[in-house]
Amino acid sequence: MCLERVARVTVWDVKISELDRARLKKWAEQCIPAHAKAEIAVGCTVRGSAAVITEERAPWDGVRQWTSRRVARLRCTDEGWRVDGADRNGRWYPCDHLPTVPSLDEALTVLDDPRHAFWG
Repeated sequence: MCLERVARVTVWDVKISELDRARLKKWAEQCIPAHAKAEIAVGCTVRGSAAVITEERAPWDGVRQWTSRRVARLRCTDEGWRVDGADRNGRWYPCDHLPTVPSLDEALTVLDDPRHAFWG
């Protein structure tokens, strides 16, 4: 009987800098045109090494609270930025088909690319 030895790869998470936090906030504010901001918004919550991007919608009747749907999670690691998607239940899954990118700008470009269907 032959057993294969599998190498273990450890990825260290890196905290998101204040500069990148500001860039995320600016990107989220610029995603929606001015005429639609009363109905839809893009949110970004940063915690440690992860930024969660959400789509927020106004209530259809104008009475209830805004609803929020997870769109993507950007994780800052020592290798670069990784992008995770959210399923319909808000659970994260790795986007293995997307490479780790070296900069935040490239990760945000991945989110804007319609071929990846993060926005529905």
